[in-house]
Amino acid sequence: MKNHVLVVSALIILLLVYVFQKLSYAGLINNFLPAGFQINHSNTVFIVNRALRLIINDGACMLLIWGLFKETKYLKAAFLVFCVELLFILPLYFIVKLTLEGPSELSSPLLSQIHRIIVNPFLMVILIIAFYYQKVTARE
Repeated sequence: MKNHVLVVSALIILLLVYVFQKLSYAGLINNFLPAGFQINHSNTVFIVNRALRLIINDGACMLLIWGLFKETKYLKAAFLVFCVELLFILPLYFIVKLTLEGPSELSSPLLSQIHRIIVNPFLMVILIIAFYYQKVTARE
């Protein structure tokens, strides 16, 4: 029963992040910061919003992986992918995106696809499919 609660909770979090994808996390943070420390520069707002969305999405996906599989090795692999995504791929995306296009919502076709892979939980969904495939083939 507890697994179902984890899976449903993770799916609800993912749905809420999708529904509120235009939400400015930087704006929410600014509500708690004094005037001199608020996040106002457009590039910084862009980075904060995308980075927090990635962290929430991948955290929900890791919760989903734990709820589906209850395997520490799968959670460790997901965390490793998350760290690579957060520490290497996301900064590269920010550099390219902000250098070529600035913080606009619209992207070129190439950057749009990269955005989908990084900010949306695409890599984690691929991991879940791979873990399921591995679990099914291990039984046979």
